[in-house]
Amino acid sequence: MKKNRSSVGICLILSIIVLLSACGSTSGSDQTNMPDVSPSQETESGDSSVVRDEAYATNLKSHGIELPVSRTKISVNQSGYNASREKRVIFLGNTYGDTFRVVRSADKKVVYVGRIDTSETDSLSGQTLSICDFSQVTEPGSYYIETDIIGQSYPFKITEDAYEKLFLGLLTNISDARLEESPKGVCDVSFGMHILMYSLQKNGALYEEAYTYLGDAAADSDMVARLLYMAQWLLTKQGEDGSLYGDYEATAAFCGIMAMGRNTFGKYEATVSKELEDAAERAWQWLAGNECDSDTKKAARFYAAVQLLNSTGTGEYRKIADEFLAEYDGSYTEERFVFYGVWVYLNAERNIDRDMCTHIMLCLVDETEQISIEAENDGIFGIGERTLEANLRRILLLSFINYITPNKEYTLIVENSIQYIGGLNETGECYISENGSWRDTDAALERNFEWNGIVLFCFGDMLKNINDMAEE
Repeated sequence: MKKNRSSVGICLILSIIVLLSACGSTSGSDQTNMPDVSPSQETESGDSSVVRDEAYATNLKSHGIELPVSRTKISVNQSGYNASREKRVIFLGNTYGDTFRVVRSADKKVVYVGRIDTSETDSLSGQTLSICDFSQVTEPGSYYIETDIIGQSYPFKITEDAYEKLFLGLLTNISDARLEESPKGVCDVSFGMHILMYSLQKNGALYEEAYTYLGDAAADSDMVARLLYMAQWLLTKQGEDGSLYGDYEATAAFCGIMAMGRNTFGKYEATVSKELEDAAERAWQWLAGNECDSDTKKAARFYAAVQLLNSTGTGEYRKIADEFLAEYDGSYTEERFVFYGVWVYLNAERNIDRDMCTHIMLCLVDETEQISIEAENDGIFGIGERTLEANLRRILLLSFINYITPNKEYTLIVENSIQYIGGLNETGECYISENGSWRDTDAALERNFEWNGIVLFCFGDMLKNINDMAEE
């Protein structure tokens, strides 16, 4: 897919005008083979029954009755397999028989029989697992996998455009997040906006094409409209003194994202530009008037300063950013303010130290290479990290670096991670359903707008790269 900056600009102008009149819509050009159905359609009966069972269990629990825990013994990617991509199934435990069958749901016909040859111990979870391949099954349809000993898997679909459909679903459900009225909530929303604004800048043509297939659903899911809504939500949290909750980190995150928002949207609408600029300035004045006496506060001030530097080019902000980077000797990815700050610094078009950029890039590439090594050593899942939030942050780094130094291996790790989130994991638990919405699992209870930004950005990057590789 080719980037179309002029059409993205038009899209932004129209979205801002529409938002200000309390109605959102988007149009775009036809550049990608998107599916011709909306991801908001109902899921198949098997998926719906899972939702009903969860609701039933919750109702019983409210009366003091708890059902025994029952988990599937077969893990599949419940969010859907692409017909032309690799398809794997994982059997949990060491008692499942010698063969498995792929069964078409519509007529119960066995379309493939595979052998379960070996099992191995997963070094991270300690479980005995066996991974098998059924990539030969390519006909679109709904299926499940069964063995004589451990029964059936959850149902799943195989389609020519499974990834495109899931991407549309994620885009439609972009606001499926918990907006926490707290300093942490401000940071989560700010960083989510950061990711999505960057994704919009880099992959605008993909989003425009997606909206042509969403049709009426685009009015509620338009990314520009949602970002401007989030900006307005943040503005309501700013106090008369310019701070947010009197908290240094929240105020710095807010200051930075207001500056980035002005830089992204303000050029198309003067009123939006002035409002965001004034909010960022008031927040910065509050930061400047309070002590910056800890490493965390210094990292937060760095983030705000580098965003203001990119937006205004003022030397005061460069001095703060350069001094922080010159003294900093830790990882650029462990602290959110540092990571998002260097992200802006590397993409800034003026007033930056090129030697410092080279040093930062070398460090980030070293970290991505370490992620690649860990993923390669993870012979079962190919991701090397099992905590959901930690895994999201790793694929965020991979996707960001992939824009600067493209690498097919990074795309494969992201794809493995997306399938892991879809249910191809050591518990068989699906975190994101095929329609792109989070499920209320224990691991996903802390989901927030930043998580949505990460998944959508990484998925869009993966989708673009897979399409590019298919055309080579």
